[in-house]
Amino acid sequence: MMAEQYDIAIVGAGVIGSTLALSLAKQGYRIALLDAFTPSFESSNPERVIALSEGSKRYLESLDVWDAVLANGAGWIKHIAVREPNNIGAVDMSHQELDSDSLGYVLEIRHVAQPLHQALAQYSEQVDMIFPAQCLSINQDEAGVSICIKTEAGEQTLQASLLMGADGTNSFVRKQVGILTSGWDHNRIGLVASVSSGYGHGDTAYECFREEGPLALLPLADDRFSIVWSVAPKTAMELLKLDDAGFLNMLKTEAGDAITQQVGGFKAVDNRASFPLELRIAKQFTKGNVVLLGNAAHTIHPIAGQGMNLGLRDVAVLADILSQPWAKADLSKSLIGQTYAERRRLDTLAVAGFTEGVLEAFAAPGSSLSPKRWLRGLGLQAIERHSALKHLLLKQAAGIGQLKRLSS
Repeated sequence: MMAEQYDIAIVGAGVIGSTLALSLAKQGYRIALLDAFTPSFESSNPERVIALSEGSKRYLESLDVWDAVLANGAGWIKHIAVREPNNIGAVDMSHQELDSDSLGYVLEIRHVAQPLHQALAQYSEQVDMIFPAQCLSINQDEAGVSICIKTEAGEQTLQASLLMGADGTNSFVRKQVGILTSGWDHNRIGLVASVSSGYGHGDTAYECFREEGPLALLPLADDRFSIVWSVAPKTAMELLKLDDAGFLNMLKTEAGDAITQQVGGFKAVDNRASFPLELRIAKQFTKGNVVLLGNAAHTIHPIAGQGMNLGLRDVAVLADILSQPWAKADLSKSLIGQTYAERRRLDTLAVAGFTEGVLEAFAAPGSSLSPKRWLRGLGLQAIERHSALKHLLLKQAAGIGQLKRLSS
């Protein structure tokens, strides 16, 4: 049988892969969108939540899907409060300081993925969505890339000029083409759950730095918080075993009295889940006619909620490159991948360096007499007092600074 021919094949139909497919469909490309599972948009407990920056929101607006995303419900981050309980110094940031509606948005992944798939359905003549499709092998030659897949109808081969790997941290595409990663395990577990409080969240996200790792409280659409709590494996096991009252009591202790009082105490918690925390960055973002993006290219600590936003900037850059006449003239040009890798490396390393640097700065020792702890407090005070530095951090947190650099 003749292989089905495409301009671009994308492995991974999550938010990153689907956004890329929509961006390229709007440019007229013929696309195969593959995923090992048929996407499900059912609710889960706990919810699978992501934080999108103002910059990411603006990119989704440019694709005409943001209104549909927002209609599903979102928590607005209008204020960010950074604290280290029982230490001097605090940083408070507001959307008003950037003259923006919000600094970011907290959404369930399904509420972003579903509108993207609905938008892709309007391009059915250009985009073949093939689910479930297990990738068996990938081979490159002068014609491009051939992908052998197994579907419910049996095995078949697809031919594409370019193959995009958007299939997550354990990317099959990355491993199949022999791209290695660098990084490390943090020996920390991310514990996630949704909690309700007495006064609600007031559109405020909290970042609390503790000895074992940071605790983030993110505002959800229904006035609850989604928490991401970084703890040692032993602590994670204990927290997962606790009854709800015991868990909420531990949460109160770790969040600190000031935050607990501000939100009116923590009243209830839904199911809890956990996942390992790690840093993984691909040593190459491209190889031949294969390109990596999203978590397939870089998996970072969730401390600043930048993982999905970093991936969406991958999409924006890749779509921009592929909109250029020189790229459209010959998709087999190695210059496409080389240009993408050059434009994405610095942003990736900057975000990874920032998150790892913050983790190191707030790591143990946590003793009240520790010089390191004292310096951390002075650092927070300095950020709060110096408006120029604070404004720069705000622009980066909101993804506006990065978006302007991409546009230029």
